[in-house]
Amino acid sequence: MKLAGIDSCPLGWIVILHDAEEFSFEAVKSIDELMKTHPDLRRVLIDIPIGLSSENFTRTIESKLRKELGNRSSTIFTPACRKAIYAEDYDEARKLNKDILGKSISIQSYNISKKIKEVDQFLEIKANELEFFESHPEICFKYLNESEVIQTKKSTKEGFLERFQLLQKQYPQLKKLYQNITETFPKSKVKPDDILDAMVLCVSNLKGNSSELNVIEDEQHTDDKGIFVKVVY
Repeated sequence: MKLAGIDSCPLGWIVILHDAEEFSFEAVKSIDELMKTHPDLRRVLIDIPIGLSSENFTRTIESKLRKELGNRSSTIFTPACRKAIYAEDYDEARKLNKDILGKSISIQSYNISKKIKEVDQFLEIKANELEFFESHPEICFKYLNESEVIQTKKSTKEGFLERFQLLQKQYPQLKKLYQNITETFPKSKVKPDDILDAMVLCVSNLKGNSSELNVIEDEQHTDDKGIFVKVVY
């Protein structure tokens, strides 16, 4: 079964794939492009919110994720509501989010809205046999690290190496794969921590079959579109 871990990057999306015994990578501008290239892809873990808040549904899952990460809970952000995600500009997004959820959104949150919207739209047309799950890199790293939250920041050299060593311990071939990615794409297109996050999502995906993936569920389970709101690791 072909599996993938995906993270957003300046180019679009960095994808780490695993098929049979081999890892490979792609950097694509869109999820649609990825699926056209890999129609046999069967399960994806992606670091992007899936299932969005609206007038009748408010995501509660972030509070559970923050408890998972304790004093590193700042790595969890609350996504804008669906109407704000689809807004024409930042001012409209802020107003819509405040009207619906009672609070504005940061420019950082707005800037990732395009990616969230892309995934939200893709889920309407995805093939039934494709499993497409929200995940979170730091929670995946926690459970690769014997259930201990990693305290360093991945943006630092120490934090990067601590996480990368955990991945290499599982699959030594990831060292060469990382080298190949950095030789193929400049940092302006694919950043080192983007690669790291996509790798841990792929590794987590690979280590669990459908019955073994762990799930954190939203208290209300599904959003207004009927999308299950859950994070897997």
